[in-house]
Amino acid sequence: MKKRKANDGRVTADGTHDVDTSNNNDGDGFLSSWFGYFSGQRGGALSGSPNNDHFAQQSLSKMDRMEQIMMRVEEKLATVSSLESRCEQLEAQCSSLENLLVSTSQSTKEHIDRKYDSLYLHLEQKCDSLANILDTKVDSVHKKVERSLKFHEYNDMLVKNQDWEYSAAVNTADELIDYGYAYEEAGYIACSADQLRDITTKMRRGEFPRERNGNEKGVSMEMPDDDPIFSEAASDELLPHWKEFAVALKQFTPAINVLPDNCESFFTFSFVQMSHNAMLLIKEALIGKPFQKLTFVNNDNGDGAPGGMSVDAIISIVESNKRLRKLEIGRNRIGRVHIERLCSAVQNHALVQLDLSYCLAPGIGDEILTCLLTIGDLKLEKLVMSSNNITTAVGTLLADFLASNPRLKELVLEEDYLNDSDVALIANALRSNTTLKYLRIDSNNITKVGEESLRLVLYDESSLNAVADSNHTCTANLHRHWDLDLLGRNDIDYNPHDKWHINRGWKIYSILSSRNETMSNVQHFSDIDVKILPIMLEAVQTYATNVDDSKVKPLSIVYEVMRKWDKALTCTGAGNIIET
Repeated sequence: MKKRKANDGRVTADGTHDVDTSNNNDGDGFLSSWFGYFSGQRGGALSGSPNNDHFAQQSLSKMDRMEQIMMRVEEKLATVSSLESRCEQLEAQCSSLENLLVSTSQSTKEHIDRKYDSLYLHLEQKCDSLANILDTKVDSVHKKVERSLKFHEYNDMLVKNQDWEYSAAVNTADELIDYGYAYEEAGYIACSADQLRDITTKMRRGEFPRERNGNEKGVSMEMPDDDPIFSEAASDELLPHWKEFAVALKQFTPAINVLPDNCESFFTFSFVQMSHNAMLLIKEALIGKPFQKLTFVNNDNGDGAPGGMSVDAIISIVESNKRLRKLEIGRNRIGRVHIERLCSAVQNHALVQLDLSYCLAPGIGDEILTCLLTIGDLKLEKLVMSSNNITTAVGTLLADFLASNPRLKELVLEEDYLNDSDVALIANALRSNTTLKYLRIDSNNITKVGEESLRLVLYDESSLNAVADSNHTCTANLHRHWDLDLLGRNDIDYNPHDKWHINRGWKIYSILSSRNETMSNVQHFSDIDVKILPIMLEAVQTYATNVDDSKVKPLSIVYEVMRKWDKALTCTGAGNIIET
């Protein structure tokens, strides 16, 4: 039987259908083509011959089933498409959630990091605070324990001295005269013995023999500076008393240790004559004693030998004292062999006061001053070098030292050999120095030329700018008084107040009031910086009421100042007021 043309949608000789199975379209087109095919076949079957009815019915039944299958397939495909769309939505949501998770994770990490840093900082601060509190409490406990131990040692000292009695015999002057001593010598021995007994007795009781200024306690043995040098026999007569004194002094440390922190302890020997053996006893007793101030002023024998403590003994005492802050050695003979040890002691003990008056021979004074001024980070606040043969050789070094604005507040170089050139150098250094409060250089080789160079630094009244730029902290003593009618008195003290701005205000007012008498202030205002005008008005307001001067009226000065100020306000672009 002859086959039909393939793929024409009709039944072939083998009873099958040729169907175009090529799928060039999507699922909908494929199913539509099938539906079209079956619809066509259904129509053809219904219009066939009666002989083919059975076959047609079968075909229709098959086509119905196929149509139903195709419809279900189409429904399934629609469901798959919906699922694919849902999957795409889910994928987008997952991507969004992933991004959100990353962002949230980063934000959470940063938040946790901040919390951690904040907590760590808080804990660190808390630990530091607790450590400070603990250190403070430990220090407080340590201080209390240390103070308790010191008071315990002090009480032990008192207990040990309960049965003590002064063993050396104290004779009257008349008794000593009967023993063969001269009248003056007998008086000296009796007075010294009596004083040593009183001092020794007080130390044995744990008391300080001498108090001064309310916050200074110490041991002081001071004799008249005009006593003659007495005989060796007189010194030997006092040796038992020196032994009593030395033993009491040696065990006196606990009394020094229980002093309040704001109380200064001191030891003073002034014009005390003693034998070499007595000096050795005192030296041994003072080794390691924690006095904060030591003073040794000796009576100089005619041959240059000291009548009291030797320089070697003094330096040994100084080197052993870790608490020493102030040292005075007067009227002794400090030689070149002592310079290195003395300067080293000044540096190592961080001394704040040093007085070496009347101790240095020519040449040595310059050497020791050079040594002191070249100490790195010198802590001295007061230096006294009176009558120590200081010469112009150290003038430049001294000026450079002062210009560096050191800690030094007081410098005394009286009765030395400085000249006008040295004063000029010192004056120039004071232009940049704001720490030196007191300078004493009287009784040197200084003329009116030197005086004027220093005066111009302290009070240059040539202009308001000049006086404003003057030194307002230092008071100088040249043993002369300039009649400048400053502050209502004749005095070299141009800076009497501790606060520099008060001294500056006084100086400015002094010039304004002086010129106001002739109403000449305005003509001097041409070079005045606008910035100084408020200072001028403040000076008038502050100091006019404190000066009794009927010739000067404060409002008159203000009028002059405001006249210039009015002109100044009309000027533009200038740092200084321009005269109009």
